[in-house]
Amino acid sequence: MTTHDRASRPSRNLPLHPGINFSSTEVGGDIGGFVFAAGSVVAVLIGLPELAPLYLGSLVAGLLFAYVLHTWLTR
Repeated sequence: MTTHDRASRPSRNLPLHPGINFSSTEVGGDIGGFVFAAGSVVAVLIGLPELAPLYLGSLVAGLLFAYVLHTWLTR
C-alpha cells in the first residue's frame, strides 16, 4: 500500500450518515400518487403474472376491511 492509497481511503473514524428518514417524507394524496401506485402494481403484475391471484385476494380483503371499518366508525 502506497501513501497515495492511504490518503484516498476514507477514515474509519468518520460518523455514519443516518440515511433518508422516510417517516418525514410527505406523500400527496392526489391523482399523481394513485397513478404511481396503480402503475407500480401493473408493472409488478406484468413481470410476475403468477402473483395476480394473490393481488386479487389482497384487493378483495382490503376493500372488505375498509367497508367494515367505515361502517363501524360511522355508527
